[in-house]
Amino acid sequence: MKYWFGKLHLWLGLPLGSLFLVISLSGALYCWEPEFAAIAYRENVEPQEKPFVGIPVLKKSVEAALPDADFRTVYYRGPSKAVQLLLYAPGTYYHANLNPYTGELIHLQDMKKGWLNNLKFLHRNLMLGDIGREIVHWGTLLYLLMIISGIVLWWPARRSQRKQRFTIKWSASRKRLNYDLHNVLGFYSSWVLIFLVMTGLFWGFKIIKSSVKGFTQEDRIKYDVPRSAVDTTQADLAQYQIMDQLGEHFRKEFPDNNIRISNPHASDDPVQVSVIDKNRTVTNVDQYYFDRYTGARLSGSFQHGLHQDASLFTTLNGLAYDIHLGNIFGLPTRLLAFLASLIGASLSITGFVYWWGNRK
Repeated sequence: MKYWFGKLHLWLGLPLGSLFLVISLSGALYCWEPEFAAIAYRENVEPQEKPFVGIPVLKKSVEAALPDADFRTVYYRGPSKAVQLLLYAPGTYYHANLNPYTGELIHLQDMKKGWLNNLKFLHRNLMLGDIGREIVHWGTLLYLLMIISGIVLWWPARRSQRKQRFTIKWSASRKRLNYDLHNVLGFYSSWVLIFLVMTGLFWGFKIIKSSVKGFTQEDRIKYDVPRSAVDTTQADLAQYQIMDQLGEHFRKEFPDNNIRISNPHASDDPVQVSVIDKNRTVTNVDQYYFDRYTGARLSGSFQHGLHQDASLFTTLNGLAYDIHLGNIFGLPTRLLAFLASLIGASLSITGFVYWWGNRK
C-alpha cells in the first residue's frame, strides 16, 4: 500500500512543487498583511486630546484627490490609527487613510495595485486572473491528496522507527538531513496545512460551499432584510450627521474594537455598523442596522446580525476565513499559519532535492 502512496506522492509532488512554493510562500508573507499595511499605507497617527473630525470633512479631503469616487464606508481603528474610507472608482477601489483629528489625507491606495495587493493576487490566482484562479483551486485539491499521502508515508511501520520520525538528526549527512527536514517538518506542518488547504477549497469550489449550505439547511432559513423608511425630504448632510453620531457612540461603547460604518446609497438602504475585534475575526463581528433618515435601530432576524445569533452556516463560513488567515486566536494562530506555510514552501525544495538525489 505504501508503495502506491509513494508513487502518488511523487507524481503529485513533481508538478505541484513549483506551484505550492509560490502559493505557500506568498501565503506565509500575507499572514503579516496588517503589519505590512500599517507601514506601507501609513496607518499610524499620533493620538491627540481632541475629537475626531466629521465624515463631511473626511469626504471633502478625499474628493480633492478623487473627485469622481463613490464613498462606501468609513472605518475607525482607534485613537492611534488613521481613519480609513473605502471608495469605489471605475474598474477598481481605493482605501484612503486620513488623520482622524484633522481630516488630512495621509495615503491613498489603489487596492488593485501595489506590492502588498500583488502578493494577495499571487496567492489567489498567480496574478493570472480567472485561469490562475482555476489552477490554484485544482492544484489545492491535488495538494490535499499529497498531504494525506505524505502522512501515510511518514507513519512508522515499526515502533523502533518512531523516534527518528519525530526528530531531525542535525549531525547526519546532507542527504539524510534533507530527508529529515522533508519528513519530520512535513509531518508537523501537515496538521496545520490540512486546515489551510480545506478552508481554501471551501472558497474555491462552489459545490463544496453549496453542499455545506445544504447540510446546515441554510436555504430553509428566512431572513429579514433591513430597510430604511424612505423619506426623500432628508438631505445627505443629515445622513452624515447620523453616521457621525453612530460612530461616536460605538467608539465609546466599544473602545477596544474597530468600527466600520456603511454609507447607504439606495433610498431604503440602512446605515450598517460593524463592530470588529482587533484580531479581525469574522466569526466575532457584530452587525447593527439603523434607519438612514432617523437613526433608529432596525430590529429583525437578519442574516448578518449579532455573532451569537448567527446560523451554523454563517459561523462555518466565518471560521473558514478565520482559520485560513490565521486570525482565529490572534497572533499565536497567525504565527502558526505563517510557520506552517513557510515549511510548506520548503517541502517543495527538500522534496525535489530528495527526488533528484535518488533518481536512477
